[in-house]
Amino acid sequence: MNNRLKNGKPLLSPIFQLPIVVLALLLSGYLSPIFAQEAPVKKGLIRFREWQYALGVSLGTKGAGADIAFRVRPSWHLRAGLNYLQGSFGQQAFDLGNFGLSDNTWLFAGKIRQHSAEIMVDYAVLHEQVRAVVGLAIHPGNRINGTFILRDSVQFNEVKIAPEEMGQIDASLRYGRFASPYLGVGLGRMVPWRRLSVGLDAGAYFRGKPSTDLQATGLLETNENNRQSLQNNLQNKRIWPAVNLRVGVRFL
Repeated sequence: MNNRLKNGKPLLSPIFQLPIVVLALLLSGYLSPIFAQEAPVKKGLIRFREWQYALGVSLGTKGAGADIAFRVRPSWHLRAGLNYLQGSFGQQAFDLGNFGLSDNTWLFAGKIRQHSAEIMVDYAVLHEQVRAVVGLAIHPGNRINGTFILRDSVQFNEVKIAPEEMGQIDASLRYGRFASPYLGVGLGRMVPWRRLSVGLDAGAYFRGKPSTDLQATGLLETNENNRQSLQNNLQNKRIWPAVNLRVGVRFL
């Protein structure tokens, strides 16, 4: 859900900030003395017993992850990995004006489960430092549950209605598609030529149309138009963006 945060602590902000800092360092050249490596020239298909591989760990909007990557041709890499993202978060301030509800500030608290298993193909377009990435991910039993409640009282003419009287909205969002394609770009080598590599991947999963369930209480229970507007907007969230920082260690 692409909501705007207001006055609340941004969700996953440390995860977003870390890749941005590393990207700035990569572009400015501070990491080049450590990770700069000359790739040996080798053409054609690499025999299976000569495949080079690296184990990687990652952190980002997909959660914490681990993968194994193989260099199968000089510019082609194949990798498979697992990602784990599960937790709950306290009340965050949202403006739901774009979702069909009032422009008053709403508080949102919820739980998220977004596990995935994926297989990716990386093609190096610039000395293995810039990669085009395509893949397929499996998302077993993923969903988001949350509760919306007004932060402040609402004034209607001479009547002031407290958030508890207004009621709350309990919402859940689930993607029914078991597998979803991925498209993105990456910086940094998947399999380092020496021992260590740092990479940054950014892209999106195409999840399809989600199913939503909404239950309202209080005065919101009878406001079917607002509930339907919120549900319709949630069902348009078919793309799941992803930004991940990865550290790879070569073993062969």
